Amino acid sequence: MPGSGRALRTLLLCAALTAGCGTPARSLPIDAGAVDLRCCTQGEEAVTIQYLGVGGWLFRMGEASLLTAPFFSNPGLFEVGVGRIATDTAMVDRFLPPVSDVEAILVGHAHYDHLMDVPYIARRKAPSARVYGSRTAVNLLQGDPELDPARLVSVEESAGDHASAGEWTYVSGGRIRFMALRSGHAPHFMGIHLYRGQQEEPAQELPDRAWEWLEGTPLAYLVDFLAEDGSVIYRVHYQDAASEAPAGFPPPLDDGIGVDLAILCPPGYEEVDGYPEAVLERLAPRQVFLGHWEDFFRPRTEALRSVPGTDLETFVARMEAVLPPGTDWSMPEPGWVVRISPD
Repeated sequence: MPGSGRALRTLLLCAALTAGCGTPARSLPIDAGAVDLRCCTQGEEAVTIQYLGVGGWLFRMGEASLLTAPFFSNPGLFEVGVGRIATDTAMVDRFLPPVSDVEAILVGHAHYDHLMDVPYIARRKAPSARVYGSRTAVNLLQGDPELDPARLVSVEESAGDHASAGEWTYVSGGRIRFMALRSGHAPHFMGIHLYRGQQEEPAQELPDRAWEWLEGTPLAYLVDFLAEDGSVIYRVHYQDAASEAPAGFPPPLDDGIGVDLAILCPPGYEEVDGYPEAVLERLAPRQVFLGHWEDFFRPRTEALRSVPGTDLETFVARMEAVLPPGTDWSMPEPGWVVRISPD
C-alpha cells in the first residue's frame, strides 16, 4: 500500500481512537512501587521483573538478565498519523533503568511502538545485547549504520508453534533460554489492521514514519530461567499483541513444566475471538501480568490513562472468569518492580 494510503488509514484510526480516548481506569487496581511475592519459583533463586511500559519488561535472576523491547518515546496521535517520528532519547535516558549487562533483547513484532527505541537502546544502553526478532525486525534495524548487523538475529526461521517445538536459544551464560513462537496480531480497530507486511531487504536507513515500521511476522516467546544444573526455576510466556487462537500458543513439551507467568496484551482483544480465554486455558499460569495497557500516545511524564479504544474492565472480567483457582493477576504502572521468591 502506498504511503499516502497508510497515512489515511492511520488518520482514520486516530480519529476513532480520539473519539474513544483513554480513561484513568479508576475501577481497576493498578500496581505500583516494589512488591515481594513468594510464589512459583523452584530452587533458591529469586526472579525480579520490572515493567517498563508498552511491551517492555526487564527480567533479572542473579547476574542473568533479559529485556523485551522497551518503548518510551510515545509520539502523539497526530505525529503517528501524518508526521515524522523518532526516538526521544531524553525519555529513554530518564526512564530506562541500567541495562548495560543485558545480553538479549526480545522483539515480538516490528511496529514503531515496539522497535523504534531499540536501536538507541542497543547502541547506547545495552552495548553487549543481541536483538532477537523476526526477519522484518532485523532488516529494519539494519537501517541504523551504527548498529553492528552481527548483533541482529532472526529467530523467525527457528520458531515453533502450537503444534511443534522450535529451537531454544541460550543466553546469560546458559542461565536463561527462550523459544520463539509464531504468533499473530489483532486488528487495531473495527477490523483495520495497520502496517502489515514484511521488510524483505535490509533498510538503507531507519524509518521515520509510523507506517514504515512494518509488522513482520509476530512472535511470542517462552522464556525459562534456569538453575546451575539446567533445571527450570521459572517459566514465562510473553506475548506483546493479542492474537487469534492458537497463534502464539506454546507446543506440548515433554518436560512436565507448566507456565508460571503469562504476560498478556489487552489492546485489540475485541478484534479477535477468544482472547484472553483460549491462551489462559492453554497455559493455566500461576500468575498473569497485563502489559501494553496504558496510553502510549501520551508522554510518560503525564498522568496514566488506559490505551484508547480498549475496554479494560471487560477484558479483566473475561480474564477473571477463566483464571485457574489461586492464580493472581496484576496490571502494573510503568516502573513497577516485583521480586518473586520461592514459596
